[in-house]
Amino acid sequence: MIPTIRPNVAYYNHNTAALSPAASLAEAVRVYLAAVPWKPLLQRVPGLLNIALILFCLYAPANAPWAFAFYYSVLHAVFFANVSRTVYGTYVAYTHSKAHSMTDWHARYCREIGAADGSDTAHDLPFDQIMHIVIIPNYKETMDTLCETLDVLASHRRAITQYRVCLAMEESEKGASEKALELLQAYGDSFFEITYTVHPAGRPGEIRGKSSNVAWAATQMAMRGGARHDHEILTVMDADTGFAEDYFTALSYHYAVASPEQRRIMMFAPSTVFDRNAKSVPSFVRVTDMYWSIGVISNLYPTSPVKIPCSAYSVSMDLAISVGFWDAGAEAIGEDMHMYLKCFFSTNGHVIVKTIFSPASQCNIEGEGEGLAGYISGMSARYTQGKRHLWGTLDFGYSIRRTILSYIAPETQRTVQLKNAGVSKFGKEDASASTINPKLLLVLAHRLLECHLLMGQFLVLVALGSLVVPDTNSFLHPVSSLIWSVVSPVASVHPAVKFIITAGFWFRLACVLPSAATFYFYEKYHQWVGFDRWNLQDRSEGIAGRRVDSGSDLSYIPAGVLPGYDQPKVQHLGLRPQLSSPRIYPWAVLDWIATPFSGVFFFIAPQFVAQFSHLFTDQLDYKVAAKPILNRLPAGSAPAVPSTPPPPYSERVSEPMPLSIVSSTIPAAASKLQHIHQHAHHHSNSSNSSNSSSAQALLAKHHQLGSHAFVNMHQLTPAHLKLAAKLDELEVKSNSSSRGDEGYFDETDDAASAASLSFATGMSHTPPLRASLSTSSFSSATVAVPV
Repeated sequence: MIPTIRPNVAYYNHNTAALSPAASLAEAVRVYLAAVPWKPLLQRVPGLLNIALILFCLYAPANAPWAFAFYYSVLHAVFFANVSRTVYGTYVAYTHSKAHSMTDWHARYCREIGAADGSDTAHDLPFDQIMHIVIIPNYKETMDTLCETLDVLASHRRAITQYRVCLAMEESEKGASEKALELLQAYGDSFFEITYTVHPAGRPGEIRGKSSNVAWAATQMAMRGGARHDHEILTVMDADTGFAEDYFTALSYHYAVASPEQRRIMMFAPSTVFDRNAKSVPSFVRVTDMYWSIGVISNLYPTSPVKIPCSAYSVSMDLAISVGFWDAGAEAIGEDMHMYLKCFFSTNGHVIVKTIFSPASQCNIEGEGEGLAGYISGMSARYTQGKRHLWGTLDFGYSIRRTILSYIAPETQRTVQLKNAGVSKFGKEDASASTINPKLLLVLAHRLLECHLLMGQFLVLVALGSLVVPDTNSFLHPVSSLIWSVVSPVASVHPAVKFIITAGFWFRLACVLPSAATFYFYEKYHQWVGFDRWNLQDRSEGIAGRRVDSGSDLSYIPAGVLPGYDQPKVQHLGLRPQLSSPRIYPWAVLDWIATPFSGVFFFIAPQFVAQFSHLFTDQLDYKVAAKPILNRLPAGSAPAVPSTPPPPYSERVSEPMPLSIVSSTIPAAASKLQHIHQHAHHHSNSSNSSNSSSAQALLAKHHQLGSHAFVNMHQLTPAHLKLAAKLDELEVKSNSSSRGDEGYFDETDDAASAASLSFATGMSHTPPLRASLSTSSFSSATVAVPV
């Protein structure tokens, strides 16, 4: 039932008292339109369009031939645009990924900024002071899966100084807190901080899923970060996602060299690759995920005006706070695209998205069982995942609603308020407009229609057109002749319909060539990011015996594509995930033959099912996708991949940590060192530099906190002492505020952000190290419990 529209009469009477009759009428219409329940109306639009398409395909060839020919040609033009952009995007991804792997991002930062090193405070935001907050939402994941993800992150050289890892647990998972505490004990000395949150079950207005969990975790991490967040970048990644070290160093580079205004509206979108367990899934599933990765890549080329991230991505903490964090309702089930759209509309299209060509390594979804039963289960699981992905069509209605309201009722929309907006510092043509650039809106509309409607409609139009229109040369002629006799008042087919169907066939046949080029560049991209760069890293670090399949291509580094590297040498990447699925030729080429079938089973069918379901509901029972089971090797075993994985979790932790010992010494020390780091970062413009060591400051902080903390010098690991020495250096050298020289934002911005943060979370800001684990607002093993 659609709610009744009730315009705000009081608002209307107040604002139209002094207007002319024409202006009063326009204002009345505006107020009326602002009160329309757009959400339930627009939710049903894709399903209604699909019903209209089916009727159009049945009756238009005979009764409206010119309309059929026109729409047939329009969808073929959209298809050609997609194919062209895809082959270009895949080529760019391959060439840029090679250049990215060879770029020393820290050295490039120093060259461009003129800094002596990463801690040189002559720049408003030194490279070494950027903090990466990594949120890992998980639900019923195995310990080995989580351990491998943490092992990969811990292998990064800056993890101990710049990574704050948050395990985002779900209250509905039995034993989630105990699992998190054990992981904290195992990895407490591997990161600057590792903590966890527990997302409460059954919160009003929320659905189960990644978006609500990330929203909760990001809010809690922001509350722990103090009043300033301009040095923090949030990264959201799945429990089985693997990032190389150069992803985070590239983030630091792009964020550090940006202006303070730009940092406040920045997002980062990595390319993707399914290179882990692809050999263990059906070919139909494998090619579907490869196409999914290609689809992501096709919209991430550097000059693309719209870059929509997928699955794993990063966003500045300032931007996340400004837009009110992630939405947690049914509309946000596709949290990656939805968060981008929310940032897009909240910044009037000025959001800056930087492409990072160090991909997120991901796993294909798997079924359960073996043999034929396992094969069918895997196919079924991929269909379920496809339906969840296409349930994100709700973002189509969300975008239309935000567009409408941005014009007729901008006061109802949450926007990022920027001072001096008339000064363009965003790399855009116009940063002062209060509405979104129409050209940018057209590009966004095209991408969303392409993703959620047009490509599916294209395949249905071609299939039904071939089925309805008789063709004596087709094996479907008996069926099509019967259908034609029912829907057509005339026996003959209009010449325009005959021509467009024949021309469409040859046009699609011609598109095989650019599609083949896409396959070629994707195979090269997959080989490079999934294998060659890791093998070259091993080779450069003295690990011999690894084959580099595309070694002949190493001489090809596109000049000017991504300058900044000094020599063709792969930078340090860290630990490679255990699973790997190399593409074995020529058999791997046969996967692409499954493309038409995969498109029908895992894209068209889920799209129509999801969009027809939206006619009745926006609720989806969220199911967690099955992940591969890791057989982690004990210490000393022969490695299965270039980098030897650590021993199983059960062999690394001698005994579980009791819940009573919540404030473990290592995480507590890291948390207090964090407090010192923030103090040095934000308040180091004081003329009195401290001569005492950070370790001594830590003990002083311990005395200030009283019984809420218990840590002494003997409890600090060598890694933390190394960090303390680094922080000593930061405290002595830092002599300027990270706010920057322009004074671009008011001093009241921080208070406003804190107020909005408290409003968004329904609680006041809690100082770090004072929250109790027993409170429902935040759960963490780095907070101290009174004794």
